[in-house]
Amino acid sequence: MIGFLLFALLRSRRSVRDISGQLTQAREQQHQHNQQLTERSQLDTLKDEFISTVSHELRTPLTSIRGALGLLSSGVIGDVDAKAQNLLRIAVTNTDRLIRLINDILDIERMESGRAPLQVRRCSMRELCKQAIETMKPMADSNTVHIDLIVAPSGPNNPVEGLFFDGDSDRILQVLTNLLSNAIKFSPPASTIRIHTEATSDSILLKVSDEGRGIPSDKLDSIFDRFQQVEPSDARQKGGTGLGLSICRSIVQQHSGSIWAQRNLGPGTTFYVMLPRVTRASDVALQPAAIAEVPSGNGTILICDDDPGIRTIVSEHLQRQGYTVIEANSGQQTLTLAAENQVEAILLDLYMPGLSGWETLQHLRNSPATANIPVVVLSVLSPTLRPQFTGDAQGWVQKPFNEKLLFSELGRVLHHGDGPANVLLIEDDFDLANVVLASFQNAAIHIEHAATRQHAIRHCIDFPPDLLILDLTLPDGDGFSLVDWLRQQPALRSLPLVVYSGREVSDSEMAKLRLGPTEFLTKARIQPQEVEELVVSMVQRFRSRASDLTAAGRT
Repeated sequence: MIGFLLFALLRSRRSVRDISGQLTQAREQQHQHNQQLTERSQLDTLKDEFISTVSHELRTPLTSIRGALGLLSSGVIGDVDAKAQNLLRIAVTNTDRLIRLINDILDIERMESGRAPLQVRRCSMRELCKQAIETMKPMADSNTVHIDLIVAPSGPNNPVEGLFFDGDSDRILQVLTNLLSNAIKFSPPASTIRIHTEATSDSILLKVSDEGRGIPSDKLDSIFDRFQQVEPSDARQKGGTGLGLSICRSIVQQHSGSIWAQRNLGPGTTFYVMLPRVTRASDVALQPAAIAEVPSGNGTILICDDDPGIRTIVSEHLQRQGYTVIEANSGQQTLTLAAENQVEAILLDLYMPGLSGWETLQHLRNSPATANIPVVVLSVLSPTLRPQFTGDAQGWVQKPFNEKLLFSELGRVLHHGDGPANVLLIEDDFDLANVVLASFQNAAIHIEHAATRQHAIRHCIDFPPDLLILDLTLPDGDGFSLVDWLRQQPALRSLPLVVYSGREVSDSEMAKLRLGPTEFLTKARIQPQEVEELVVSMVQRFRSRASDLTAAGRT
């Protein structure tokens, strides 16, 4: 018995030692795991700090360089000889390439970290394809490449007026332009790129097919990885960052879709994008465009176009800018709605069945009730080809339209203010500030510069501006605290604001920065000349509304 007890005691001690060793080993593993988590957290922090530094410290000077080169190329200091113009072209091309690389790297990082949420709304694939073609047309023309949009025959799931789906229109447009850019770069001269669109009740299939050299079968999957090129020399000879297709894949996957590539039976490659969709009755049925009662808002725009897809897209853009929209699907309906409602402007298509746009315009001008309403023509015709008898139209925008051009033209025809508007630029980088100021030299706007938060506050008190252009990083504070101060000033709390920052602004930060009508622009993505176009449009639009409110108050 004693021997048995001794044996049991020794065995127990051995078990205790084993368990103790296992516990010690587990504690060491836990400690190593915690160290790894701490190191990973530190690395993530360093990466975030690096990305933030890249955003501001690289984007801001690059914006200055690109803006200055653009002004020089446009002849702001006079004509330059052919040799100097060629050097400017080389500088602009390589600066744009560097900007694309930085923007692509930041886009990838934001998507993978979840800091780029989708802004989902109803979209028309047909209109997005048209916008992408219009955007890439200069590049295609310079390479003597034709782009053809082929829409599948109309059917119950594929209505002729557009393929509608829920998604982020800006992101899908980015996918389309990336695919077209790649196709153009690798297409031979005088070839054709074809965009096909098909649909079922639950999906949309987009195909972009080129007639280029094709992609080897063993690289059809790897081309969607980062920094992948079909040939090592492509980055140098064809341009590009090697990130475009990786970004496309991230965007499509965010939409719960898929993207892949296949070699054509003949020359070239076809890229496929499959996106989920949900059909709605309003997508395939023409809805009555008449509105019995117009709700109050910041101005009412009447859109006349027989294509419901065009009306949907234009309405969406206008409503996001604070306009109230009335839709008409015929010239006769336009005349009725314009006479019955207080309309600030009319967007008018020319080619319509029944009463054409030309005839509608003449009827509008011949009626005392509508003679003074500004009209902007939306037409597939170029403004240079506009017939003389449409001279009664105050503006002209060519389809497929660019929304910035549309707003600029609309703001121009609605302008009623007298004298130059006062704009305050709040920017701590003097080089970029000088470029922005130079871009406004031909605009009917008086612009001042403040380099610090305190300087901006003093200027707002002494000379209240009509609009602010605000950088978020300032030496004595930041844009958030300045906006908080402005909100406390009764005369300044509704100022129109353009946030022009070197970093991406999140949705929660946008909510903290909004004053009056507010736009958010990112340096390097948006050049100073484009800032000038947007500011001119905003100033004209909001001074027009102020003038109307003053006139209404007097009556």
